[in-house]
Amino acid sequence: MLPPFPLSPSLPAYGYAPVDPMAPPVVSIVTPCYNTGAIFLETIQSMLRQSLQQWEWIIVNDGSDDAATLRVLALLRAVHDPRIHVLDRPHGGVSAARNAGIAVSRAPLLFFLDSDDLLAPTALEQCAWSLASRPQSAAVATWCATFGAAQQVTRRGFATRHMFPHDNPLTVSVMLRRAAFDRIGGFDERLCDGLEDYDFWVRLAAAGLWGHDIPEMLVWLRRKSPEMYPGYRWTFREDRDSIARMRNDLRMRYPQVFRDGPPRVSGEPSPILQPHALINPEPPFANRLQPVGARRVLMLAPWVEIGGADRFTIDLAAGLRARGCRVSVCLSRPSANPWLNELHGAVDEVFNMPTFLAPADYPRFLRYLIESRSITTTLVHNDLFAYRLLPFLRAWCPDVPIVDFLHIEQEHYHGGVPRAALEYDLVIDLHITSSHHLRQWMIEHGADPVRVDVCYTNVDTQRWQPDPAARTRVRAELGVCSDEPVMVFIGRLVPQKRPRLAAEIVRALVKQGMPGTLLVVGDGPDMGWMRWFVQWHRLERRVRLLGSAPSARVREMMAAADILLLPSEHEGIAFVLFEAMAMGLAPVAADVGGQRELVTPDCGVLVSLAGDQVAQYAEALQRLIADPQQRAAMGRAARARVVEHFDQQQMIDRMLELFEQAATLARDAPRPPVDRGLGLATASLAIEYFQFREALLRLAPVRWARAVRWSSAWGTVRRMAGMRALLDRLDRRVYVLRREVMWRIKRALGKEYNQ
Repeated sequence: MLPPFPLSPSLPAYGYAPVDPMAPPVVSIVTPCYNTGAIFLETIQSMLRQSLQQWEWIIVNDGSDDAATLRVLALLRAVHDPRIHVLDRPHGGVSAARNAGIAVSRAPLLFFLDSDDLLAPTALEQCAWSLASRPQSAAVATWCATFGAAQQVTRRGFATRHMFPHDNPLTVSVMLRRAAFDRIGGFDERLCDGLEDYDFWVRLAAAGLWGHDIPEMLVWLRRKSPEMYPGYRWTFREDRDSIARMRNDLRMRYPQVFRDGPPRVSGEPSPILQPHALINPEPPFANRLQPVGARRVLMLAPWVEIGGADRFTIDLAAGLRARGCRVSVCLSRPSANPWLNELHGAVDEVFNMPTFLAPADYPRFLRYLIESRSITTTLVHNDLFAYRLLPFLRAWCPDVPIVDFLHIEQEHYHGGVPRAALEYDLVIDLHITSSHHLRQWMIEHGADPVRVDVCYTNVDTQRWQPDPAARTRVRAELGVCSDEPVMVFIGRLVPQKRPRLAAEIVRALVKQGMPGTLLVVGDGPDMGWMRWFVQWHRLERRVRLLGSAPSARVREMMAAADILLLPSEHEGIAFVLFEAMAMGLAPVAADVGGQRELVTPDCGVLVSLAGDQVAQYAEALQRLIADPQQRAAMGRAARARVVEHFDQQQMIDRMLELFEQAATLARDAPRPPVDRGLGLATASLAIEYFQFREALLRLAPVRWARAVRWSSAWGTVRRMAGMRALLDRLDRRVYVLRREVMWRIKRALGKEYNQ
């Protein structure tokens, strides 16, 4: 396992550069260095490319005598960066080195970084903002991953309450308030061979202080074999009883911590709906960076879940970045974000705001990003919540053009996202639609034609193209003959995509004696019904329910298929249509939205929503199944059309043109200014609505009804608080019992027990 960001063996140029390197630091990073060797260069690289550049870095040379380490330290001294300080002292151990570094530091926040570990580019910035957003928290930790000699992902920290203090779920790579450090007196300098962080966190809890976590992999810990370099050695790794001795000593000194566990941080998330804090529009610190890139784009999206709109988010961001733009993406909605790693690889930086910010801080964080990065274009994509924050952004950042990208109108949902775009029309410089059909809808509902233009989503025709080798391999895997017609349905199994209609269509084809197999790639609420339908009608050999799949596997399924079946109830232009046509499939799809702008009669069949849907789709499919030559001709025509008119590079060209058009409109025909008081009021309402909606989504309706019926709201809160304390104590007892039992079992089996 390697970090998901590139490393260079030499000292790199800065990824970001501060406007004023002499500005007061936001955070002081303290790094003990003792004979680390040349790998320290990688740690230097990860520090220099941090997106938060208002820092000071204190490297404590703890008596190093290794030639490679001394060369690296000399290189650091030669950089002449006023923010980097190398402090020399006799060898005294990691605790004394950290304390010495902190004694000369200046910032209100501290971060402990070991000399062989790495940070994700936004690690310091997210941690500093997270502490600003949680003022009652003394520290913030992130999830960690180890690389090198040992590879592991660690998803634990301050929130892993059931382990602490019986075991230490924390690393030392944590951001801490200086006031908390001073209160507990720093690291115990008597602990020179490890476990100093365990002692530190127990003392922090004993002082009534605790922290919270950012559930994102932002710290990468290097694990080395003992012979790799002659630096710090941790004796507790060889002496398995040393941890038990340390634990017993701490239990004697801090019995209350071992009995009650760590304190709870005021303001922790609660299942009971609470009013949000007053919105503060001012960022907690400045971080003015030198502008990088010809254009700097801030994209606002809800998430990156599996779907065409989110695939477009990634493709657009990657395409803009390839053209020299600097792209920052902010996600606003809590989600598992299955495509988050792919998004990280496509853009310069991603901020998943729910993981490190309270909702009340979203507005000022977005303002901070725009000012810090000198953003030239703000793009809203498919995010209703972001629309509600636009008056705030217009009030505080009036000179930045705002554009939005719209895919589909939903009349049954008050018009959906395009309706929100119309409601906030006066703060948007240019609406960009995915089809002329949607542009016309916007104009008919009141949009200014001058401020609505079209950019098709398009597809990478080099990546999505026929693959005969994959076709042969996948058909063999599925047990499908080389000449058997294969249809594919790709999409979420939700009513909008009408997977139930697709199943009925296949059943009708079977009744007519037509050959062919349907591959269903996707998952969703209708999967259970689909399984039942296939089993009830004995269609197992004709309908393959493959579940959701990564993009590469979807491409293989398309390579094995001949026809795309997409009987959607409504679409803009389905993204999967572009992909399937580029792969040489003949589409049979619904005649909805702007799909006839892509699918012409020579390269596919569009079916009207009127009339008997099953019969119409079955008839169209029957013609293609019975005529392989027509099917192949349609596939060739489909690919030719996409290559000529709908290639991804054409989309990027068009989007850059529209960004310039928006900038011209913002300069020559600016939107009305928004009063800051009004902007703040609309942001407050947006946060209130956002929190209320998310709370309702989290609460089970039955539990909520029972809570309201059985007691008053205050009684519910008291009962839940008492239950939470009881569960905390039970969790700790169960964990201790399980740990002791497993240790004894492993010892009996003669296995190493890794504390």
